[in-house]
Amino acid sequence: MSIKRKSKRLRHITFNLIDLACLVVSFFIAYYVKFNTLNIFVRMEWPILLAIICIINVMTSIIERTYIGILKRGYYQQFDKEWLLFWTQFAAICMLLYSFKYGELYSRQTVLLTYFLYFVSSQPLKYLRKKFLAREASFEKKDVVIVDLDDYVDNKKLEYIENKNKVIKKSTLFVKRIIDIFAGIVGIIVLIPLTLIIFIVNKISRDDDGPVFYKQERIGKNGKKFEILKYRSMVIDADEKLEQFLEENEDIREEFEINRKIRNDPRITYVGKILRKTSLDEFPQFINVIKGEMSLVGPRAVVEDELEMFGPYKKYVYSVKPGITGNWAANGRSDTSYDERVKLECQYVNKFSIMNDIKIIFKTIISVLKKKGAV
Repeated sequence: MSIKRKSKRLRHITFNLIDLACLVVSFFIAYYVKFNTLNIFVRMEWPILLAIICIINVMTSIIERTYIGILKRGYYQQFDKEWLLFWTQFAAICMLLYSFKYGELYSRQTVLLTYFLYFVSSQPLKYLRKKFLAREASFEKKDVVIVDLDDYVDNKKLEYIENKNKVIKKSTLFVKRIIDIFAGIVGIIVLIPLTLIIFIVNKISRDDDGPVFYKQERIGKNGKKFEILKYRSMVIDADEKLEQFLEENEDIREEFEINRKIRNDPRITYVGKILRKTSLDEFPQFINVIKGEMSLVGPRAVVEDELEMFGPYKKYVYSVKPGITGNWAANGRSDTSYDERVKLECQYVNKFSIMNDIKIIFKTIISVLKKKGAV
């Protein structure tokens, strides 16, 4: 499948994501208005209804081909498509409920209010999405430069790609942020019991009596500094001990200067080795994601000293939020040199898209399961 076709498919998916997000939010609002609570699991038929509503929305959208060729249609033509989609799915849910005699289980006012709120809220969001896509499409009609790493030293080409990237980001950032928020919520739910387990294991192993978490100042979007949060995998005062260790081992100093990593690092605790091999030490960064300092996918957040390793590309790479995972993490991590890492991070920004993020997430999962590049 060509890149162009993938891009078109992504455009359709983002409209479906907007639909689903608006449906879910509208459902919870309507449920709250009726029952004065957001806990839909009090009666299990309501979560089932929400799942059915979402499935019907996706299926009717595919059958009606609502978003295929959306950029070629005028706004009134597209509204006709949207209106047809709305009534088709509303009729489908009504027929389903009453054909199987489930109608008496649900509040008619709640179902009606859900679809009313969904239609009213989704239209302006999809209008804005279409407007952004139209701008992106008009931008892509200009002469497109295929950029290799060596080209970034050319300031004119770098400026062109930065301008192109700004347009693309405006059309995808709100979808990316929605995904980040959902991922952050799930991550924090898992983080609570995981932190308790790590605390207990630390105490049992008696590695040291240090804190569970580790904070360090990192570079974020546009060079803004923030404190990254990780599970502590090293002994206390690891930074000070690093200097002493590098002074005593010249060959390891050379390795560190090339890759900014040390294999078999003696500062890593027993529990820390497990956390690093499984990449669980990165889990607290979901808090940084919720705060908006990081994203689920992006360039790796680096310390200030490492910025010099990026040379003229640092401004370009960190024009986006750093991520828990990214192109480097998905392609070998510590098995790659720093030059290759810079190239991978530049490629990520150049191909900035939701579909690329999804690919990176799957590749990262495979890398973690294979323990590829973990140090």
